[in-house]
Amino acid sequence: MCANRIVESSDPDEFISLIRPRGCELLVTERGQFKARSILIDIGRLFAQRRCEHLARIVHVDMPRPGIIFLTAPGPSMFWDGAEIGQEDLALFGSGQEYVSRLSGPTSWGAISLADDDMEAICTSYFGCSSSWISGCTVITPPPGALARLRSLHAAAGHLVETSPELLKHPASVRGLEQALIQAMLESISMASVRSDSTAMQHHRIIIRRFSEMLRAHPLEPLHMPATSHAIGVSSRTLRMACQEQYGVSPTQYLLLRRMRLARRALRQADPDVTRVTDVATELGFWELGRFAVKYHQIFGETPSTTLKMAGLADRRDIPPTYALA
Repeated sequence: MCANRIVESSDPDEFISLIRPRGCELLVTERGQFKARSILIDIGRLFAQRRCEHLARIVHVDMPRPGIIFLTAPGPSMFWDGAEIGQEDLALFGSGQEYVSRLSGPTSWGAISLADDDMEAICTSYFGCSSSWISGCTVITPPPGALARLRSLHAAAGHLVETSPELLKHPASVRGLEQALIQAMLESISMASVRSDSTAMQHHRIIIRRFSEMLRAHPLEPLHMPATSHAIGVSSRTLRMACQEQYGVSPTQYLLLRRMRLARRALRQADPDVTRVTDVATELGFWELGRFAVKYHQIFGETPSTTLKMAGLADRRDIPPTYALA
């Protein structure tokens, strides 16, 4: 479990690695300067998070614990596995699964999770049934008052971490806040109306999982859509529809952004005295170096050679990348 702390960065790779050191891929899909801030909160059995992100992005996230996720401030909806989570909604998610988390613009959101055993005990005590019904991602619409109370308590927990972290070291304070958050979460869940996923959405989730598995199996190879869709077992049109729903971009755009991110990471970690831009580009399947350089500049706001030259500078992480996506 993470201790109470605040994480913020102007670099997406650094930001996501500080929260999930074991590896997690964040792809920015909007122009502008990346900026994100997260408050990580450890309250007894609960782990909570409050996050503000300033650009649209895609993240594949593996959830080891079940819990809930919701917006903490007015703004664009967020999407989990293609399911829309609006201002009046809350999403339940199960453990042991990978989800596609997508933002379409500046978004503030919060989450609460528990260990499987704790969620099982709480659901059995409160609902009189097993927590096994929390599987995948399910969007629900709680009564406004219940969701407002949950947001208020969640905000109070974040405020304590920022202003009075010493209070969260007292067992009585932790126990009281933990019980209040659990009660607010259960009240939001128990009286909620469940939104059923369409058959098409369920099918698209399966397609995206197969697509992701294929990318992991061939991380550095340029994939062509007809061959990729054939290998997955669907038409190119169906793959495009699934990517648009889950990622908000076409499969071609997603693959390009992913390979460009790999190129940027490789350039930033390289030794400029022994590595050439050509080496990195060709290893990732970019054979037309002129087009690679142009597209790289369009996305990151600087040339690949500039990224490489700056790789050895100690203060490089303090220079925020400007995404100039067309």
